[in-house]
Amino acid sequence: LGAKDPELQPILIPLLDEQAMRREALRGLAGYSSAGTASEILKRYPQFDLNEKRDALNTLASRREYAHQLVAAVEAKEIAAKDLSAEIIRQLGNLKDQSLNEKIGKVWGIVRESAADKKKQIASFKKMIQRPHPTPDLNLGRAVFAKTCQQCHKLFGTGESIGPELTGSNRANLDYLLSNVIDPSAVMAKDYQPVVIVTESGRIVTGIIKQQDKNAVTVATANETVIIPRDEIDEMSLSDKSMMPDNLWKQLSRLEVRSLVAYLAGSQQVPMKATPDNLKLFFNGQDLAGWTGNSQLWSVENGEIVGRSPGIKQNEFLVSDLQVSDFELKLKVKLTPNSGNSGIQFRSSLEPGGHVKGYQADAGKGWWGKLYEEHGRGLLFKESGEAYVRKGEWNEYRIVAVGSQIRTFINGNLCTNLNDPQGAKTGIIAFQIHSGGPMEVRFKDLELNLGPKAD
Repeated sequence: LGAKDPELQPILIPLLDEQAMRREALRGLAGYSSAGTASEILKRYPQFDLNEKRDALNTLASRREYAHQLVAAVEAKEIAAKDLSAEIIRQLGNLKDQSLNEKIGKVWGIVRESAADKKKQIASFKKMIQRPHPTPDLNLGRAVFAKTCQQCHKLFGTGESIGPELTGSNRANLDYLLSNVIDPSAVMAKDYQPVVIVTESGRIVTGIIKQQDKNAVTVATANETVIIPRDEIDEMSLSDKSMMPDNLWKQLSRLEVRSLVAYLAGSQQVPMKATPDNLKLFFNGQDLAGWTGNSQLWSVENGEIVGRSPGIKQNEFLVSDLQVSDFELKLKVKLTPNSGNSGIQFRSSLEPGGHVKGYQADAGKGWWGKLYEEHGRGLLFKESGEAYVRKGEWNEYRIVAVGSQIRTFINGNLCTNLNDPQGAKTGIIAFQIHSGGPMEVRFKDLELNLGPKAD
């Protein structure tokens, strides 16, 4: 392929039907100018997976003759306009074909060069991000994403869909990421071009049109969906400014920026570092948003997290999105029957197969008040807190972790008091349903605090 042997091009076309060689063939075809190449790619395009489609679009955007056929396919709705990423649009613009640019404007949206000041900002951020320090924190990056991006964008299945889905985008390309964040209005897809509506009452609504008919326009704003009757609209015009604000990173520290970029470039979801800003996400009292577990076993009833087992062969966990280091957790737990077994995982990690590894404050007959390390060292503190338990009733559990010092309390009584330098200093919180017969465990009045002082 590197040699661009002219006899190779006809061989590459049949390889588009071979999954093992398809991506190499798609990339290789960009090196050849052939009248039939674009049509051969386009007719197979619907069967390609996400990565193959990305390769196909890059090849089709690599030459004027291919690009015209690509845009024609978009005009004919054979390819969705949303499949054309900002990166592809920029590449098409680089072909400097006026008639092509006019068509792109109609089917895709606005394309303009970044202003000089934006280019300077991009260069400055790029230089800062490429330095070795401070070391990015992926978990902090997720917390920053939740605070600054998640209300409009979805990543790894989490977030809203006002702006483009990020999971399949070219997030790992730093130039692509910076240009879209620092100058979001430079390339703006038609589907995400905001509308500015002035109502007859003087209200200004800015957002994305989700639906419209002769009677009303439905607009998704940054925080709500608004249905505006047409007879109340005084003015309505498309904006050339993205809903994503300029200077989005202005209030972020260097560590926050570097962590956000590292998180955005990642290949999988990670826990979210608990901060004062997101502590309220721990449990909303209504549903399991912010938690991951088997919905057949875990639910919310009357503000209580309920784990209900018909009898299971392996331990099951409900895992919080939040990652904690030094913390205090207070909650009430009720186990039915008391012969069942449950526990509160903390400073733990989610392992393959849905297992959780780490500290567990135990709950259950013969186990109340003890400290166990799940999938680790086993029983760490064997003294029982059974004497403090009100069987079949609500019991207050309190866990305090500061540095290597771990303390647990049941109904105000100290149970575990362990200095454990070997133990994990950070991790997730999770609730357990132990394997075995039918049982039910309930948790309520959850209160999580950060940075407690050691007594």
